[in-house]
Amino acid sequence: MKEKRKRHTVARWWLIGLLTVAVFADFIANDRPLIASVNGETRFPVLHEYGETLGLAEHYSPVVRSWKRVETDWAIWPVVPYSAGGTDLKNGNYRSPFGEQDTGDRARHWLGTDELGRDVAAGLIRGTRIAVLVGFGSVLISLLLGIPLGGIAGFFGNHGLRAPRYHWWGWAVGGTLGVLYASLSLIPFFRLESTVAITGLAIGCFALGGWLFRSLLSFIPPLKKETAFPADTLVLQGIELFVNIPALVLLIALIAIINQPSIGIVVLIIGVLRWPSVARYLRAELLRIRSLPYIEAARVNGIPKWRILFRHALPNALGPLLIVSSFALGGAVLLEAFLSFLGIGIPADEVTWGSLLRQSRTHPQAWWMAVFPGLLLTGTVLAANLLGEEG
Repeated sequence: MKEKRKRHTVARWWLIGLLTVAVFADFIANDRPLIASVNGETRFPVLHEYGETLGLAEHYSPVVRSWKRVETDWAIWPVVPYSAGGTDLKNGNYRSPFGEQDTGDRARHWLGTDELGRDVAAGLIRGTRIAVLVGFGSVLISLLLGIPLGGIAGFFGNHGLRAPRYHWWGWAVGGTLGVLYASLSLIPFFRLESTVAITGLAIGCFALGGWLFRSLLSFIPPLKKETAFPADTLVLQGIELFVNIPALVLLIALIAIINQPSIGIVVLIIGVLRWPSVARYLRAELLRIRSLPYIEAARVNGIPKWRILFRHALPNALGPLLIVSSFALGGAVLLEAFLSFLGIGIPADEVTWGSLLRQSRTHPQAWWMAVFPGLLLTGTVLAANLLGEEG
């Protein structure tokens, strides 16, 4: 038992370390100083870069193209004074970490370089950010889809939700058309930083379309008859549909159709493909919980069904989701690395663990291009799986 707790602790700290590196990646590896004094003026180039991106700061005057060539009074550089996309042509053509390097007064490439002289350590740090974005982002999307669907299916079953027929047909038809309209209109403009806004717009289109069709259908007399909504059957059919389609084949096909390399689209598609596992485990747990005495007591006391679900049943059913989320995290990171290795879906200028591994395939002598990304990838997947097993 003590050994299990020790493995659990190591796995947790590994993932916390990756998250920390991802958040502070620009402060760990960058070709700009953290702090620099130029002609008596103290500057913060890395922070200033964030300000320029957000439109909160103007460019330095004169504009600094390369801080390596600026004469500074003094400067504090990041631990790795190279950016992931910066090239060092003097050390191109795969320089080994332990081999001879022509660095001059610049820092050594401690983990070697690739064909264009790009620092491998900086690439690994940048790749960590991409892996964390894809892993945690896709898990979040799968939870946002799987929890409502699995919760409704498991708690209400096929007979727990009753309403007039126009209510169900209105939301089904109008909501579907609204989401399709939002998807077709917004996918060409999809960016990772606008995920929340675009998701909000899709939900808004779903609500508006459902409300409009529900209002129109409410005037048809045959649709006013009350009926039960077969939530459990529909969710199970959806789970079966997604489970029986090979996820990797479907992912590659969807990315090929969209034909727009984007990390945000990869996150969205992986998250959508992962929701069945979340819904299935949550449904199974709620099937057990809904027959427990405290749920029956709440029903007898007249507490509304939705309040029982959110206040009493759902909080006690989240345990299995932590296990599923841990395995999904490792799977998403591995899938992103696989896509990067194939050069699919991820922009060509992004440096990821998979893109570094791809270079080792074309130049097997550069062992460091395979060893270091491979160790990070293996450690991350192993840590996620250990958390799932111990959860």
